[in-house]
Amino acid sequence: MTITFLLSAKRFYSACLSDIMHYALTAVEYATHVDEHRNCTDCKCTPFFQQKKNERQWIFNVLDAMGKVPSGITAGNNLWVGSWNTCRKIGVVKNSQGQLWKGMYCLAHLEAYERNNPLKALNQAERVDAHCYKETNSSLPEDDDAKCFSLIPMLNFGVCMPDSCTDYDVTRMITFAVRLAESAAGREAVCDVKVECRHESKENSMSSSSLAMAALYFLTYTIIMMVFGTLYDLFIYQKENDNLATARRNTHWFLRMILAYSVYTNGLEILQTSKKEGEVDCLHGIRFLSMCWIILGHTYYYIGTSLTTDNLIPTLVNFPKSFYTQIIVQAPLAVDSFFLLSGLLASYIFFKKLIKDRTIRSATSPLMWLMIYIKRYTRITPTYAVIMLFDVTLFTYVSSGPFWRPIEKQGCRISWWTNFLYMNNFLLQDKECCMGWTWYLANDVQFHYVVAPILFIAFSKNVRWGLLLSGLMMTISSFIKLWIIFRNDYPPAPILTTKLQIVNKLDSYWNDVYVRPYVRCGPFVTGVVIGFFLIYLTRHQKHNVLEIPKKWVMLGWTLSTILGLYSVFGLFNYSRTGYISDWWKALYVVIGRPSYALAIGWITFACATQNGGPIGTFLSWKFFMPLSKITFCAYLLHPIMLQIYNLSRPQPFHFTTLFQMLRHAFEAIVVSYLLAFFFALAFEKPFTAFDEMLMPVKSRATSTKKALELKTQNEEGQPLNS
Repeated sequence: MTITFLLSAKRFYSACLSDIMHYALTAVEYATHVDEHRNCTDCKCTPFFQQKKNERQWIFNVLDAMGKVPSGITAGNNLWVGSWNTCRKIGVVKNSQGQLWKGMYCLAHLEAYERNNPLKALNQAERVDAHCYKETNSSLPEDDDAKCFSLIPMLNFGVCMPDSCTDYDVTRMITFAVRLAESAAGREAVCDVKVECRHESKENSMSSSSLAMAALYFLTYTIIMMVFGTLYDLFIYQKENDNLATARRNTHWFLRMILAYSVYTNGLEILQTSKKEGEVDCLHGIRFLSMCWIILGHTYYYIGTSLTTDNLIPTLVNFPKSFYTQIIVQAPLAVDSFFLLSGLLASYIFFKKLIKDRTIRSATSPLMWLMIYIKRYTRITPTYAVIMLFDVTLFTYVSSGPFWRPIEKQGCRISWWTNFLYMNNFLLQDKECCMGWTWYLANDVQFHYVVAPILFIAFSKNVRWGLLLSGLMMTISSFIKLWIIFRNDYPPAPILTTKLQIVNKLDSYWNDVYVRPYVRCGPFVTGVVIGFFLIYLTRHQKHNVLEIPKKWVMLGWTLSTILGLYSVFGLFNYSRTGYISDWWKALYVVIGRPSYALAIGWITFACATQNGGPIGTFLSWKFFMPLSKITFCAYLLHPIMLQIYNLSRPQPFHFTTLFQMLRHAFEAIVVSYLLAFFFALAFEKPFTAFDEMLMPVKSRATSTKKALELKTQNEEGQPLNS
């Protein structure tokens, strides 16, 4: 094996081999001359030998920066990261030309064979059912044992190498060392070695990336425009015009572009808490609280997937055993809140224009729907594109550390175009996706482009047709999901269980079930139905007040509570044990998520019709209104912030208590919404103003413009991924 390595050494970069040889020779020289100072009889020679010793002392810094055996090995601690900071500080002159030997930190990921899968080993024990029959766990075919288990590396080992080495060089060296150790032990344990080196040369800096510099210039331009726009608004425009709304329409387009960046005006619009006539104000509370639930779930998700936790496997095993952690485990349910709100708002505003205000003459107008489609695309895409641009450029350079790596750089280079087609939940699913959490936007756009027109036209023709079609859609969706899950032996929901082997199926579950619109359309359809009846039943009322007998109100709240609790805690036993009967699995697959949608739907309907009591008062709290308006930006930004936080750690994270994670989630919520506020001021609000400027003047005065309001009101809260 040594001969093989030496023969392949010619493939290495010569500067890398030269620096490694320099390190080896320095170490040998240090060892052979370490006792020379003892032969010194003259005090004048002591400083000379001490200087020589200090010049070679750096070799110990290299060794000190290497990964070492930590505590917690038996608890699954596979993070032997060493010291990234010590390695990067190493810089010594290696020759008379003044060239430097500089340290470069690399993290090697050693992957085990499938036969040594740690998740598989955790589930080898037999269990006995209620009738005392032994049930053995199914194992993977023997052919799969030779494959690599890439979900969790067997070992993450930090090494300090000269910066003249490439990732390929380091990979070859570590692979050679591993194979040599395996040969001595007489057993193969490592299937593959992958290395990530933290290059800090100018070639890898922000200034070397033209796209990153373009993003930086664009950000600088935006900030300058915000300053000029605010100053012009405050000191000239506000003083010269009494009727600002009329004056803005008559202002020259160039000045309107400058005013679009006014922090003062945009900030007032976001922070405004006055209620508009006909507005369903309880939606603000539902939107914000649902986003908080999503961030809570993602806090756990990104800590786990970042592989920076030194007690990851014990945490994964013990976490689902607690009843109250089901609230976190079932955080993906919060996505359905946004699907329901999206359908409800679209339906509510559409039928308000059609039934109450009568500003829409026909629900079948092709031109109206075409304009709605265009308006919806231009409403959400510019802000989406800017955040994607910053994600793959500026956010790549915001931090460093032993775990740091670009968040979305490679995936977005391949599949960015699928995001702007809003087909990223179908196309290139076998590739690394770009901003994976934006599958929600793809589904939401597809629902508005396909499902909404069908149901709106059906309800406008005949209420029974609308109800029949809605029920048919939800039934077909549930049974398609049931068929896919049982055909592929998928779990009933994408939740964590103590049977960690199930994690292997979640990637396929994601592609086949989780992101598919024909599986996820149920809550949206439910929202459309509720939005229609909210208008239909209150069409003669001014403030949506609907008098419902108290017994029916109590029944509604009781049933919604039962359905909500079932959707959240109905899989607790499955989460705790990893086992579930077919009939309970089928029941949850068919009615689990619809139960949650119905529960949220009743809360919305009751609060909107003044039957919400203290819950309605709380959800309508004005504090939620500004936060709701910037939830769209918070949705796009919070996964990026969580990944930056987790990958910037200088040392591994150690999970201790639930309160520790709640604190991290609270911090994530605060940071995400603060950053979302800036992005709303800098990009979302100006882009919305530009969108309105591009619409012809005549069109703005017609009913078509009023119809377009369907998709512009209350759409600041778009979210999610889960």
